[in-house]
Amino acid sequence: MRPGFTSFAVAWMLLLVTACDAAADPGPDESFLSEGDQAPSFALPSASGEQVALADFTNHQPVLLYFSMGPG
Repeated sequence: MRPGFTSFAVAWMLLLVTACDAAADPGPDESFLSEGDQAPSFALPSASGEQVALADFTNHQPVLLYFSMGPG
């Protein structure tokens, strides 16, 4: 596995968890992304403590992580 891939995967998982949480309980001021919208910029600490930003992965192949809690 490539060294930067773990940080990238963690960042995407956190983005997906945040998106799922927002979809479960939307507040009155929240707006959602539509298909084709650009993801908002964000940065998170990696397991080694360095900041990893979404912009660090511009022009890289996308990775989709899908988690299911059961049927459906």
